[in-house]
Amino acid sequence: MPVVELRRVTVTYHTQSGEARAVQDLSLDVEEGEFVSLVGPSGCGKTTLLSLIAGLVRPDEGEVVVGGVPVRGPNRLVGYMMQHDHLLGWRTVLDNCLLGLEVQGRRTPANVERVRGLLAAYGLAEFVDRFPAHLSGGMRQRAALVRTLALDPQVLLLDEPFSALDYQTRLQLEQEVSQILREQRRTAILVTHDIAEAVSMADRVVVLTRRPARIKREYAIELSPRRSPVEVRELPGFSRYFRDIWRDLDVQI
Repeated sequence: MPVVELRRVTVTYHTQSGEARAVQDLSLDVEEGEFVSLVGPSGCGKTTLLSLIAGLVRPDEGEVVVGGVPVRGPNRLVGYMMQHDHLLGWRTVLDNCLLGLEVQGRRTPANVERVRGLLAAYGLAEFVDRFPAHLSGGMRQRAALVRTLALDPQVLLLDEPFSALDYQTRLQLEQEVSQILREQRRTAILVTHDIAEAVSMADRVVVLTRRPARIKREYAIELSPRRSPVEVRELPGFSRYFRDIWRDLDVQI
């Protein structure tokens, strides 16, 4: 049974200027341990899909199911890593990473030690008592990832988490995050505008239409999952996926 199920969901936003349909009759399954990338034209509804899975938005029609349970609101099965790290400047790196556990009443000595272990594993051991202002952009995103993983989510949602980084740091973080998620067999859904990023990190790429979002095409990425995103970019089949997805995105709907 899929760990994430979107069953013919439709979402309409109501604004002062009228109704805006964001998602139209869309169905999508994500299997346990699968890494799925969502790509589509700007403003097509990609983030709305993540918000549906996270329980931050309710569909007007259809149903969202995570872990076999219908989504009725935010739940502990889903972790959400956004484009901006949103680290609190007055809290240390460790305390920022423990924030979600505090909110859930789960800041125990055992969980504190587990988070310290995650920070050490991701190269932040010497910064646990520093403040976010002392971190580089890449280090801040690592801290944001630890904060998300601290809650031990079954599903990890990634909303363009590398887009604000310089290219070199972006490639490094892609590699680190990809390795972390595969080693821990996490189910992940990535929203990105970067086709190369989508193909090099994911098991499957889902191409969405212009708003309202529907699924236009899906690609099973049959490249070595054990290679880093940088190495995947160098494989012979990579350019074919990139070209086909680019053409899908370039077609007017």
